Amino acid sequence: MNPNVQWEKLHADYKKRIAQMAPDTAQIKYLAAKADTDLDGHAFVGGLVPGKYWVSTLGMDAPSGDRRLLWDVAVTVQAGQTCQLNLSNVNATDARALQP
Repeated sequence: MNPNVQWEKLHADYKKRIAQMAPDTAQIKYLAAKADTDLDGHAFVGGLVPGKYWVSTLGMDAPSGDRRLLWDVAVTVQAGQTCQLNLSNVNATDARALQP
């Protein structure tokens, strides 16, 4: 008997559970702010203390034409400064490329 089929199913189920839990864990433990874009793709987050942050779509892909994009981008907020981050397909990952 070859247990490969059962092993692959267990492994796929495990990966699916982790993928579902990761955004929840990130939001509970690490969420500093949440932003939604307007129709022009602009969002604003205020009141952050200076420090290093991570801008992420938390595994929820954003449709952009025929692509589904994900972002995980580091940003540093400095005291007294306005920080601007442009999310585009240049600093994104195609969600479909990550699927097996």
